[in-house]
Order: sequence, then C-alpha cells, then structure tokens
Amino acid sequence: MDDDLRGKEGVAVDPGNVSVDQIAREARVAGLRAGSTLSLETVERRRLQLWAVMVLLLLVVSIGVALVSTWRPAQGESTPTVLRVAIVLLSVAFGVYAIEKELRLRRLARLLTDQHVLTEALASRLHETSLLLDAGKAMNSVLELPAVLETILRSAMDLLSGASGSIMLLETPNEMVTVLAHGSDVEVGRRSRVGAGIAGRVAATREAVLIEGHADPSEFPGLTEREREASSALSVPLVSHDVLFGVLDVSAGPQRRYTVYDLQIASLFAEQAAGAIANAQLYETERKQVEVAQLAREFGALHEDDAVNA
Repeated sequence: MDDDLRGKEGVAVDPGNVSVDQIAREARVAGLRAGSTLSLETVERRRLQLWAVMVLLLLVVSIGVALVSTWRPAQGESTPTVLRVAIVLLSVAFGVYAIEKELRLRRLARLLTDQHVLTEALASRLHETSLLLDAGKAMNSVLELPAVLETILRSAMDLLSGASGSIMLLETPNEMVTVLAHGSDVEVGRRSRVGAGIAGRVAATREAVLIEGHADPSEFPGLTEREREASSALSVPLVSHDVLFGVLDVSAGPQRRYTVYDLQIASLFAEQAAGAIANAQLYETERKQVEVAQLAREFGALHEDDAVNA
C-alpha cells in the first residue's frame, strides 16, 4: 500500500504538506483571531470583510479627492497637490496590504482544503481497516468451505461497494470453476481456462487487474462477450503461501469507479481470503479422513460381529 493517503476519488494527500502550526500561522498573518474556529467559511467571511473595507476606503478616497479638487487653500496652508499625493499613497499602501492579505487567505484556504481531504482520507482508511479486520474475523470464524466462500464474497462486495462479484476456484492446474456469484449473470459451475480472459490471465500471472471501461480483447486473449462489457471491475488472485486457490472478481455499480487504491485494498483482502480458503479446504480434507476412518472402524466392527456369529 502506498505511504500516501488517498481520498475516495484516488487523489494522493501527503500528510507532511498539512501542518496545524502552519495553518495557525497563516491564520494569524491573515488577521483571523487565534480563538476563532478555522474553516473555509471563516476564510470567506474574512475575505469579504477585507474587500468591503477596501471598497469603503476607495469611496472615501474618491470623495476626498473630489473635495480637495474644489478646495482653494489660504496662504501657508498645504496645497491640494500635496493632499492628493498623500491620499494616493495611502490608497496604494492599503491596496498592497489588501493584496497581501488576500494571498494569505488563499494559501490558508488551500491548507484547510488539504487538511479536510487528509481527514477524509484518514477516516476512509480507518473504515477500510475496520472492514478488513471484521472480514478476517468473519472468515476465520467458520471452517466449512461454502460458508467461508459466502463470507468472502459478501465482505469483498461490502469493502469495495461492489454491485456484483464472483469467486472462481482452481479445479485443475489449467481450469477454474465458478463456485459462487452474486448480483451478476455469471453462472455457478461455469468453467474457465487458466490464461483465457480476464480471470484466466489473473490466475496465470497471479497479478491483480483493474478494468476501466471496456476490456481490450488483444490484451486478454479468450475474452468473453460478457467480460468485454465490464465498465469498472477488479480481478485479484487468491494466493496463500505461494499457492493459487482461484480468482476473486468484483464489479462496481454505475456510479462507482475503481482506482489503483481500490485494487491495493482488494489485494490485501484477497490474501486473507486465500488463507481462509486454505484453512477450510484443510478442515474439509481432515473431516473426510475422519469420516473414512469412522466408516472403516464401523465396517471392521461389523465384520468382527459377523465372524463371531458365524
């Protein structure tokens, strides 16, 4: 996962660029009170106040210039020219002051926006981390493979806000079968060759894929018509301890577009999911072995009874 935090739209935010002390310093220079609550609304109010004073000063200056123009000084008094120059210099000085404050306010607004984006990104990451932990607990709380697969697909769709999804498990080294599907036209039991189509390529390369827009048939040999129509989808390999178990596919709804960050989250989730599948398959194998051993004991006991009776 990248060190940068990313918002829901996938925009990177560097925490080092957002400093509380820097925001406070810019606020003081811009003329905002230290005890005031800093927000974009506060900055806009300060900007309106600044330019309202500027307009008022220009109005006063205009009136002053008009009065000075009609004034005829007595001998020994300041001339209108001197007063005009003084008024103009005062106006220029305040104009420079207003521009400097406006630049500070704009910088403060950018800092507050970055802080808001960072806060949203942190909240989103905390939420995703919580969902990952909850999904891990849920997947490890059951051992039966069907229940584990159901938990995996449901958790993946919740984590990624997916509209549909499916799980394909490796049945032979060269073939996968769809064992579970939600919200899509994918049929359970459909078989796919490793290396063919999107999921097949993911299984062959063990690299997650993000599809944005229509998939390119030249990039994915053996692409089916249904796979070409995916607008925003993720396909991630289910790998645990270098063993491939299958592929997890999740497609977004009409109003959702996945990003590289979503692909990273899905890959982290898939690692946990693959571990849960490995545990479930091991449990299923051991359970079958116990059942076989139990049947063998019962058969042996029955054989002994028949021998005794004979």
